[in-house]
Amino acid sequence: MSLIVYKVIFKGNIENEIKDLTLTFKEISYNEPINVSPKYISMLKKLSQTSQNIINFQNIKEVIRIGENTPNFQINYYIVLLYITKLNGNKKGFLIGNVKKRGDILLGIWPFTQKSDILTSEEIDSIFNDLIAKPQNYRKICLIYS
Repeated sequence: MSLIVYKVIFKGNIENEIKDLTLTFKEISYNEPINVSPKYISMLKKLSQTSQNIINFQNIKEVIRIGENTPNFQINYYIVLLYITKLNGNKKGFLIGNVKKRGDILLGIWPFTQKSDILTSEEIDSIFNDLIAKPQNYRKICLIYS
């Protein structure tokens, strides 16, 4: 199985003269794509209005898929979720893509050291439920969309 990565290019900051920022996600292994309920994204956006450690904004310039195989679906838009735990300072993230007639699906994880072969729908649901129910357990939760 060849390594497939998604290079997410964010719009840079004019004040710091940085043209583009990038983050690379490793594609997860799956037999059937893992759906991400749209309620999770909308709940995080809503929570960002009242919680100081949750932010959301539009800043994805482009996503480039690098690898041999091409997906059999077209992505309408992308969402990046990044978070830092308070307990041990772990930084983790997900790349989510919206596919017509399929909804939001999990495409990749960050950083590369995260194990992707054990992710299941139940584990993803558990992570999102924890982010929403206990945002105080995280230093920062960042939702970026295209």
